[in-house]
Amino acid sequence: MPAGALAATLAVALALLGVPVVLAQQQEINLEAASSDLDRRNERLIFRQVRIQQGDIVISADVAESRDLDFSNGSWLFRGDVRISSPMGEIESASATASFIDHRLAAATAEGTPARFTRTLPEPEPRVVRGTADRITYDLAEGVLELAGQAALRDGLREVSGGRLLYRIAEDRLIASADDEGSDRVRIIITPPADSPADSPADSPTDSPADPPPDNLPPDGAISP
Repeated sequence: MPAGALAATLAVALALLGVPVVLAQQQEINLEAASSDLDRRNERLIFRQVRIQQGDIVISADVAESRDLDFSNGSWLFRGDVRISSPMGEIESASATASFIDHRLAAATAEGTPARFTRTLPEPEPRVVRGTADRITYDLAEGVLELAGQAALRDGLREVSGGRLLYRIAEDRLIASADDEGSDRVRIIITPPADSPADSPADSPTDSPADPPPDNLPPDGAISP
């Protein structure tokens, strides 16, 4: 086996034993799995019940497959209950492809029916942003999330849908457009906030009840002393 392939296999084996793979000048990558299947002839490795973490980014799935055993420059395919968690939020899908460049996760594309995205925005106005689409692509370098194919984003008060939604995460900015055929046009729905409970009307002044007539009134026409 070539030295490079042997080193990569050793790195994966150490990861399976819970030992982090330390990469020069990069955050370490930790890989945990229930089992692995190494196809040396095709230089392909298959993991089951896998969890990969680099820094505060975590990818988990039922199955993961790759030929880039040391995460240098290549892609990983994930299938079954895929979850991609990071400070920007969480993506859930049936399948996903993650690209690594120079031992760093560069981008991930999730597909599903639909794929889902959730992000909780911080205070002063905490709210949850939820998105769905046939395909969700997360560019980590640019901090951009692209939703394509029956795409929609909603936060409880607003819902924006269209063929393609581009969400610039740090700016909390959304750019929407129709699909290439122009059929899935941009649509915006505004849900007004619930009315606050109406203040009860102020009690209207009422005439005080008349004093009851005194007893032993004088006869008609008489003047009381």
